[in-house]
Amino acid sequence: MPSFGDLKLNTYYLIQIDEESDIELVSVLLQTKETVLLRSYLPQGEDFFQFIDESIYRLVEELDEETAERYEALYAAAAGEEETFEYDEEE
Repeated sequence: MPSFGDLKLNTYYLIQIDEESDIELVSVLLQTKETVLLRSYLPQGEDFFQFIDESIYRLVEELDEETAERYEALYAAAAGEEETFEYDEEE
């Protein structure tokens, strides 16, 4: 099973952290002696630490930057539509 220490800096991945979690788009921002700082882009943006020796349930695939940006653009467009919809309801 791959671990968080196997992930490369500034590279995008689709991963499933454990059996019950959703697949997430992440990139490694920083690696220390014991941890990695990850940025999760989907379904919502957040940064979090994981120990480098912790297992990843499933490393779905490594993405190039262009593909990762396309995924992000899809969610940004959907979020914009939701905000507009919510705004229209308040009028």
